[in-house]
Parts: sequence; C-alpha cells; structure tokens
Amino acid sequence: MPSKTSKKPIAKPVKKAAAVTKKLAKPLTVDKTKKATTSKASAKPGLKVAAKPVKPTKPVKVISPVPTPKKAPLVIPKKTAESKPLAAKPAAATVDVAVKKKPGRPAKVLEADAGGAKRGRKPKIAGEGEEDLSDVVAEFEEAPVADVTEKVKPLRMKISKAKERALMKEFGLDETVLSEEDILKRRMRLKALIKLGKTRGYLTHGEISDHLPDKVIDAETLEAVILTLNDLGVAVYEQTPDAESLLITSNAPAGSTEEEAEEAAEAALSTVDSEFGRTTDPVRMYMREMGTVELLTREGEIEIAKRIEGGLMRMMEAISESPATIAEILRLGEEIREGKVVISTVVDGFTVADEADDYVAEEDFDEFDEEDDDDGKGGSKALTKKLEELKTEALNRFDKIAIHFEKVHKTYDKEGYGTPTYMKAQKSLSEELMTVRFTAKSIEKLCDLLRGQVLDVRKKERELRRIIVEKCGMPQETFIKDFPPNLLNLKWVEKQVASGKSWSVVMARNIPPIQELQTKLGELQARVVVPLLHLKDINKRMNEGETNSRDAKKEMIEANLRLVISIAKKYTNRGLQFLDLIQEGNIGLMKAVDKFEYRRGYKFSTYATWWIRQAITRSIADQARTIRIPVHMIETINKMNRLSRQHLQEFGFEPDASVLAEKMEIPEDKIRKIMKIAKEPISMETPIGDDDDSHLGDFIEDGANTAPLEAAMQAGLRDVVKDILDSLTPREAKVLRMRFGIEMSTDHTLEEVGKQFDVTRERIRQIEAKALRKLKHPSRSDKLRSFIDTL
Repeated sequence: MPSKTSKKPIAKPVKKAAAVTKKLAKPLTVDKTKKATTSKASAKPGLKVAAKPVKPTKPVKVISPVPTPKKAPLVIPKKTAESKPLAAKPAAATVDVAVKKKPGRPAKVLEADAGGAKRGRKPKIAGEGEEDLSDVVAEFEEAPVADVTEKVKPLRMKISKAKERALMKEFGLDETVLSEEDILKRRMRLKALIKLGKTRGYLTHGEISDHLPDKVIDAETLEAVILTLNDLGVAVYEQTPDAESLLITSNAPAGSTEEEAEEAAEAALSTVDSEFGRTTDPVRMYMREMGTVELLTREGEIEIAKRIEGGLMRMMEAISESPATIAEILRLGEEIREGKVVISTVVDGFTVADEADDYVAEEDFDEFDEEDDDDGKGGSKALTKKLEELKTEALNRFDKIAIHFEKVHKTYDKEGYGTPTYMKAQKSLSEELMTVRFTAKSIEKLCDLLRGQVLDVRKKERELRRIIVEKCGMPQETFIKDFPPNLLNLKWVEKQVASGKSWSVVMARNIPPIQELQTKLGELQARVVVPLLHLKDINKRMNEGETNSRDAKKEMIEANLRLVISIAKKYTNRGLQFLDLIQEGNIGLMKAVDKFEYRRGYKFSTYATWWIRQAITRSIADQARTIRIPVHMIETINKMNRLSRQHLQEFGFEPDASVLAEKMEIPEDKIRKIMKIAKEPISMETPIGDDDDSHLGDFIEDGANTAPLEAAMQAGLRDVVKDILDSLTPREAKVLRMRFGIEMSTDHTLEEVGKQFDVTRERIRQIEAKALRKLKHPSRSDKLRSFIDTL
C-alpha cells in the first residue's frame, strides 16, 4: 500500500529548501520509469487535488495547496519513530492514479431486495447466573497468552474548523467558538445584568438586549431569558416603568444591599448562563456531533474495508466448520435452482483466491453517467443478464461445496471427527465456501442458526448446574472439576450416588432429570455432528468476527456522514423535511458500507453517492405525495412523461394514449389509468375568478351533507308526525313510536313493547291497529299526504 503523503501539495524548491533537506536526511530520488501513488482527501468526499510536478532529485518545500497540472506527484515518506525515511515503493506495487478524469462509474450491484440487508445484531452474552461451563472451567485454568497484533489506526484527514463552520453557516447553524476571554466577558456582563435586576427589582428589554451576545438575540432566546429572570423575582418591562406602576405591581426595589445582590447574581449566573449555551435544535446537535469525527483518507477507507472483510471472512470460516450451516447453505442453493429464492438475496458475488490487494487506478473505469439509469429497457435487460450469470456461477459453486461436504460426511462416518483426513476434507470445504461472497442478510441467518444451537446447549447446561449444585448441594469447585469431562456420561451420576458423599442422597432422587438432560445434550451433539465444546469455540470465533466487522462498519459510516448532508441538501423542498432526508440518506450509506468493494479502485464516496441518492429519491417518491402513489407507478409515470416530451419535440403535438401505448408496449387502457393517476392534486383554496372571495372548494358539492331543501322537508315532516301523534292517546302514541322507531335509535318488536307495558303481544298488536285506523282518518291523513310525492 502506498505510504501516506503530505496533506499539502508540493511546490517548486526555494532558497530555504536546505532546511527541509536536513530534516529528511537526504533527498528522495524516484525512478522516472516508475509511478508513485498518493491519496488526497478533502472535506468534500470525492474531491481530488493533484500535486505540482517537481524534479525528483531536488529538495522541496511544503506550502499551501494550489491547483496544479496533471502529473504523477512526488511522494515524501512519513518519518518513523527512529526518524528514518521510508524507502520508496517498488515498481510492482505502484499504481497509476487518474488526475483529471472523473471517478469511474461503479459496477451495478445485483440487488433485488429493496429492503437491503439488515445489520448484524450484537451477539447475545449470557447474563449473571448464566455461566457457560467452558467459561467457568477457564477461570480455574491458566489461559495461554495469545500473540496480539497491534491494529493499525485508520488514516484520517484533518478538516479545518473554517470548513466545518461554513457547513454550519450554510444551514443557518453557524456557531462561533468563544475564547476563554470572551466567555469571561460574557459572564461578567450577565452577572452585572442579574445584579442590576436584583437591586432595582426590574429590567427592560433594551437592557437585556444590550447584555446579550449579538448572535443569540432572537425571540426564543429572549423569551427564555425573560422567564428565567422572572423566576429569580426580576420583572421585565418594555420600557422603564414609573414609580406608581412599580407600587401597583408590587415590584418596587427590595432595597437589597450590594453584597446581597452580588451573592444572588453569582448563585443565579450558572442557571442563566446555561440558557445561552443550550440548544434544542436537532440539526444543530446532529451537526455538532458529526463534526467530531474526522474524514478518512483513501488509505483509511481501505484499512477499514479490509477490517470489515476480515471480520466477515472470520465469521464464514467459523460457520463453515458447522455441518448444520453447510446443510442450510445447500438447501438455499436448491431453492435458487428451483426458482423459489432470488439469487441476489443470497449471493453478492465471488472472490478469487489470488486477487490482488492493491486497488487499481480509477482511470481504468468508465465515468459515472446518471442518465444511463433512465433507460429502463436497456438497464433491465443488462440486469437480467447479470442475474443469470450470477445464478449460473453460484449454482456451480454450490455443486462444488456439495461434493466437498459429501467427502466430509464419508470421512466422518468412516474415521470419526477430528482425524487428519477429516480436518483435511473440512479445510477444502472451508476454502471452497470462502470463494462465495454471501449477502449480509444471509450471513446473519446462518449466524442465527449457529447461535440458536449454542444457546440451546447453554440452557441445558445451566439447568444441569442448577440441579446438581443448587438442589443437590455439590460444591461449585467439585462440579467444575468433575462434570464437564462427563457431560454426556450417563453413568457419572450413578457413580456420584455410590460414592457416599454428603450430596449423594439428594442426587439419588434427581437421577432421572439429570440423565434426561444429558440424553438431550447427546441428541443435540448428534444433530450438529461436532462436539459441543468445539461448537462453543465456533460460536466464539463467529461472534468475534461479527464484532470486528460491526465496529469497522460503524467507523466507516460515522466518517462519511458529511457526504449524506452534502447530498441531502440538494433534495430539500420536495415534500420531506431535511432531517428525514438525512435519515433516509444514512440508510443508503449503511447499504453502501455493506456492499463496498475496495479492490474495484473507487473511493468510497464515489460508490456511496449512488446508494445515498437512490435511498433519498426513493423515499421522496414514496412519502412526499399527499396522496401516496407506489414507487413503481411513479417510475412508469416518469417514463411516460419523458416519452411525451420527446414526441412533442419531434412532431410538435402531444401524443395520445394509443401512441404512448405503442411506445411503452403496454395496453392502451392501462395508459389511460396512468394518465388519471398522474394528475397533480390541486388545493381547495385555489381562488376562482378575479376576486379572492371565492375558492374552488365553494363550488364542489358535498355529497356527505344533506341538501338544504331536503333538510327543510325532513324538518317539516318531523313536526307534522309529532303533531299527529300528539292527537292520539299517550299509550297509543308511545306504542307507535316504539314499533316504528320514531325519535328513537331503533324499532322494537311486539314482545319488547309488551314487556314495556306489561301486557301480551296480542294486546300490543290490537293497540297498534287501533292507532293506525285513527291516523287514516282524513283529518289526520291529509296532513301527511303532501309528503308522499317527495319521499
């Protein structure tokens, strides 16, 4: 890997270059036939700064960065602890660096799962009282001291405070860092303000504004200060009140001495002062915390990417030693072959054993062209072809894994576990499995399978320990010493009973549950094939790899949060708040970290930009509209609009549905439905006409409400029915009201009305018939006849 260069470009030598030459011990000479590599980084990801050409045999001086023409820059090695200059990289390890050419377009990632991959969960750690037997044994044995290699700290780029403040200022969040002297002056001014208020009993708005810093004079801060002063017993007025007003409001000066006011001001100063430094703006808080993490250089990105890859490789290496997980992988391969599972949800790609670690030059790749994504037809065909190629290659790899797995099975049946032949076959299986790069989601499922087996073992071991130690009374030390080697030995408990120890009597009554748990552990070991102790070791190595990978991903994500901000600010005012855009962009950033391949030669910012933009635009399409339209329909609408514009430019008129249906190769009726969906909603407050008094909502009929004429007729009918029923006897009127549900929520049966009057159903029927005959009399029926035609 090329060494880290100076953060400032190199200019031509000047007269004082001799001092630099002394510090470097001797000038660095570079073969003209070789090319050196350098990594430049800046506050904005993806920005490249080329170094100015110099003569390799002359000493140089480092000055401020200036843009320079395209040429291979000179590399100055970083001094070591012994102050010895590093040797120049050999020609075989050097790589050409593109200077003017834009970053290449990243290869398409064949990912059909829109949800993306879930991040790995933190390994579950046994809580208190849930010891693992192997862990307890380890406490009583001297653990071997392992050689720990020192981790190389990722290279990070220093970002100037000016650039951070410029970013904050761009969003209206500029905060000037105060010096200690400024802070002291501000505290003295606040102290004087509080002292004045405690002495007089009141303050004015003008006095408060004079004592506040210029940058915090806004409505919210002023209101917070006023509330704080009121809590301290200091009234605040718009202007200086007269003596009568002070007497009426009981805010006359309290006559405090200067010493008392001094003490009160000192006690309240911390409370008031905290109001100025406190912020509740989530964007300001997020940016302040984000600014504490430095950007990564190119070498730093590669270092973290290697740590992520190393953690995943360690996880897969551990998983490959568990036959149960290999069987699950082969089952997924069969589902892929049958078409039940999409290949892109299981496999990301493949690795080559002799693949070089050095990244290749970016100039070897095509430039990133956003317009290519608009060509849905060509992109879809290319994606389908890539998926088919990926599926074919994955099935071939799975077939090889199945062959190696069969060899492991035969060796296990013939010689047993742990023999040299078995370990050799297992190693071949692991090497073949490591050539397949699984998705983060599929790796997580395999880890959960293995983790579940280990949790099952530990659950049964804890139950055995509870019975033997807590219930039977065997000492902890004796249990740790004798039981782990006899975990699956059913005769061990019988020997303990026959030994005549103090716990033998109680243990004799617990022989069945102990042997039952031992039998279950034996069945579990038969299913997982490997010994239970080795299964725990596999789980431990898997968790270590998962932790390393997760920590490295966290570093990569936190170091690139500024990239999300710079992209999200271009999508403001499109229906989503700025914080929502940042959140969606961060989700895309996490997906980019999962799929980043440093060997392809891109800077991470080049690769992550597409994922962040895709996540933000998809969220806008899915959430920004008041009336939600599915994302795939929005893509169809955009394609239809693009074809309409092209047709208008070529022929001078808008295409109809039949023309669009022919161009888009979909039915005409579907085109008409899309046109209806594509209409933008319009506000009901849209003014109609020249005057602003009438709006669109005033001319829209409300079908849910009753028309005025109908409401008047119903009110008239209600009054007439009430008058007619009042002309009957109270008993008859109540029977009719209950039978027909008049002025009630529902009608009633004859039996229900009979229970109300404590008479039979027949009697209620007779009363109802008599009342209806009365209503048919012309004196009453004529009043209702006018409503018959309108009902």
